[in-house]
Parts: sequence; C-alpha cells; structure tokens
Amino acid sequence: MIPPEEIPLTTPHAPITKPVKVKIEFADDSGTKYSFNIEGTSKDNIAKLIDFAQTVSAKQPLDQPQEPMDTNFARVYTLIQDRFRLGSFTSGDILEAYLEEFKAGTSLSVISTYLSRLTRRGLLTRSRHGTGWIYKLPKTQTQPQALPSGISP
Repeated sequence: MIPPEEIPLTTPHAPITKPVKVKIEFADDSGTKYSFNIEGTSKDNIAKLIDFAQTVSAKQPLDQPQEPMDTNFARVYTLIQDRFRLGSFTSGDILEAYLEEFKAGTSLSVISTYLSRLTRRGLLTRSRHGTGWIYKLPKTQTQPQALPSGISP
C-alpha cells in the first residue's frame, strides 16, 4: 500500500496547448478586400496563407503579360471578348453562351452580378433597355485583353 503522502494529487500529463487563432485581412491593388480566419497549430498553413496574401497584394509590372484567372468571373469576361466583341448583348445572351461554351450550370443572377461588376470597373458599358440592360465592350477595347490583375468576383 502507498502511504498517503506519496500519492500524487494530480496526474502527470502533457501541457495543454490552446489552438492558435489568426485573422488576416488585406486589400489588393483593385480594392478587393480579403479576410481569412485560421484556427489551429499548423505554422506551415499560416505561412502558406501569408505567402498567398503577399502574392495577391503585390503589384505586377504593367509590361508583364497577365494570365487570365481560371474563375467563372474570368470565363464570363473572356466569353464576352470572344463572342460579343463587336456587338451588344444582354445577361440572357451571356448565360446562353456560357452554358453552351463551358457545359456548366450557372444562374442568370450570377451572370448579372458579373456584368454589373465588369461595368463598375470600366470593362463594359451598359444602357437601359426596357426593364433590362444592354451591355457592350468599350469602343477603345477592340482587341481582346487579359483580365486586369486583381480582378475577382
């Protein structure tokens, strides 16, 4: 039998480590704001996220060609440049062309949102037609151009 003075009052265990909570917020050159919350103890994942933030917010030289982004937003912009360069179009026209080109589903509201954002950024012009909008590429934009850096949904 163990004498009472030798009985430990607590059991030995590893020190309790709290998960690390990190919040990273930044904006790129076009004003797009990013916010990430990370909870865990992986320093590697946090380092990767910081590298990503630096890459996105870093300015790319203007003389360097820019690759189009592989996003639905970039797909819509590329589709407009390829199929509607010389004419006008509606959000319904883009939806129909998108479904035909990419064989992927999307909604009219998503297409309308992208067209609105492209208009706000000066990449499209629009005019009211009844209850809807008619869009065009700006007249100065006769040649297809890469999606400007920092353009994201």
